[in-house]
Amino acid sequence: MGEATTSVTVSGDALPALDTETASISGTVDSNQIQHLPSTGRDVFQLVQLAPGVFGDGAQSSNPGNANQLPGTQGPGGANRANGIFQTENGPQANANGGQYETNGIQIDGISTVSAVWGGTSVITPSEDSVGNVKVLSNGYDAENGRFSGAQIQVTSKTGSNQYHGSAFFRASRPGLNAYQRYNGAGTFQPGTPDERGLLRDSERANQIGGSVGGPILHDKLFAFFAYETQRNNSQTPGTGWYETAAFQALAPANSISKTYLSFPGSLVSSSSLINQTCVNAGLTEGVNCVTIPGQGLNIGSPLNQPLGTQDLTWKSTTNPGVGGGLSNVPDIAFYNTVNPSTQTASQYNGRLDANITKKDHAAFAVYWVPLVTTNYNSSVRAYNLFNRKQNNEAYSVIWNHIFSPTFLNEARANDAGYRFNEVTSNPQAPFGLPLSIVDNLGSISLGTFGAGGPGDLNQHTFTYKDIATKIAANHTIKFGGEVTRLYYLNNNVGAARPIYSFYNIWDFLNDAPHREDGSFNPATGTPSANRQDTREDFYGFFLQDDWKARPNLTLNVGLRYSYFGPFSSKENNLGVVVLGGGASTYTDLTIRHGGNLTKAQKETSVLSLASLSVLICFMARLSSAEAMVSTTTRQRSQSPATPATTHPAFWASAMPAAAPPPSIRESSTASPPIPNRSSAIRQTQTPSEASTP
Repeated sequence: MGEATTSVTVSGDALPALDTETASISGTVDSNQIQHLPSTGRDVFQLVQLAPGVFGDGAQSSNPGNANQLPGTQGPGGANRANGIFQTENGPQANANGGQYETNGIQIDGISTVSAVWGGTSVITPSEDSVGNVKVLSNGYDAENGRFSGAQIQVTSKTGSNQYHGSAFFRASRPGLNAYQRYNGAGTFQPGTPDERGLLRDSERANQIGGSVGGPILHDKLFAFFAYETQRNNSQTPGTGWYETAAFQALAPANSISKTYLSFPGSLVSSSSLINQTCVNAGLTEGVNCVTIPGQGLNIGSPLNQPLGTQDLTWKSTTNPGVGGGLSNVPDIAFYNTVNPSTQTASQYNGRLDANITKKDHAAFAVYWVPLVTTNYNSSVRAYNLFNRKQNNEAYSVIWNHIFSPTFLNEARANDAGYRFNEVTSNPQAPFGLPLSIVDNLGSISLGTFGAGGPGDLNQHTFTYKDIATKIAANHTIKFGGEVTRLYYLNNNVGAARPIYSFYNIWDFLNDAPHREDGSFNPATGTPSANRQDTREDFYGFFLQDDWKARPNLTLNVGLRYSYFGPFSSKENNLGVVVLGGGASTYTDLTIRHGGNLTKAQKETSVLSLASLSVLICFMARLSSAEAMVSTTTRQRSQSPATPATTHPAFWASAMPAAAPPPSIRESSTASPPIPNRSSAIRQTQTPSEASTP
């Protein structure tokens, strides 16, 4: 006979309807609910709005390219309908207890994926097929959670198991399934086809495909999980706009800057046809400052017969914009049907490998890799503005759990999360050497801008190491540990180095005579500058948490945390810092300091401000319900960790099963390789499941 062994297993498969051992306000969305509840763009973060203590109306703009920014209006906002899980920085519009969404923290398997720039936004939006559950702590969380004071959004990814599991889906969008809009300006009521009348319809032509598979590589030893989702969009997006004609481009004076603009390869409007318009349609007066040329466009004057750099003296206002050298029979501007050949190839790869190295050691490696390639017109619809962006979002994590004894567990985690793109190198066709030029309104219309928009060169990464130990001693569950985080952010706004010039009318533009210059200027030199900044910031924190089950129906939670927020600095030492004057001279003595740190190190929390030691003491007591008072688990708290979070009565009312008893501790006569779990402090007999994580 073999030697008998004893192990302790904490089963968290059945969630209680009410968590009686913590005062935290929270809700958990399981895998089944994630798969069946609707979310725009398959964005799992939208479901956090339904958690108790969280507000968010889930409104979406009619424009699929606009971010979801309700109820918040700051930051990049939530994922839009067009990008979905491929949003560069996704800020779920979920406000906890009246706070702003930038105060929310987001974790995947205990590792932060929050942007280095915007709080409350994640650089990874996991595919629904890769998520086991999402837990939202909206208030009363313990000292383990630092840095963010809002909701704590904790995503648990799926892992492999001893059984093979998988999923697959497919979605197709086609223009032929959509109707034309009924109205689109003055051309709507003219005879002809919808295209000739300028009517539009949703032209998205896209396929969205994905799935997942998980299973064993070595039974009880090595497990793998893989999820994939891709979105392929190849659309011809129609539009309309006013642009200069080829005849106008030929009028540019020799040796003028406007000649460089108008002769640059790809400067003409990319159009499919011309829409007949009159001077009245443009808000101009026939024969006074405009002449209609049927089938060709409108004449609104002629070039100035005066030196370059001088302005048109016939300009009075936007409604009387001047005629330069006088009206002629040359069509200068026209109203065009434009076509935007928008393409998007976005993919998300999620892989995870779990290994039971020994009975006491479990290791895992996980990766999210999200390459995104887009092509569309950036700014005006000109061939040189057909912009290409090649972007990568990525997150890598390594996890190691070790069991020292049935009552002592250590969890160590390290990760790298961020994204990067460089629009300068991916757009060699764009005239980035020319400033962006804008002509003021002419009557009631505005012309397409001259020159290319952007570009941007951004690269950010967050590196984190986190170590947490859990010790169960008698009726105390003690957790202690810390984390170290370093933020890297390249802010190289190359577009800021190009000024923007404004002109009263097209004749001033043709004559190189702007009336205004805007831009981002170096305060030391007064010249436009990208002011490249490789910024750095360090955080670290340490905590001690004791959940003491004083009585079968009374649990006390006490926590202590020290947090350090390092100064914000730039590798180039080129930060511009506003320094206010003193007293009555606050603004008159204002100066700008160039270089040095932007802020001083902070060693306080929202609980104790202006203190060198940040202390968060959570002292919470909650009487359990009559059912919990007779529960075996609550009487055996000396071996049981904190149970899953509270859900409020309306939360998932249609999908939540009937209340089940809390997790229980049972004796087993056999032992399997240990698979520790964050929500269950010690797990020694359960292998990874499709809905569980490290």
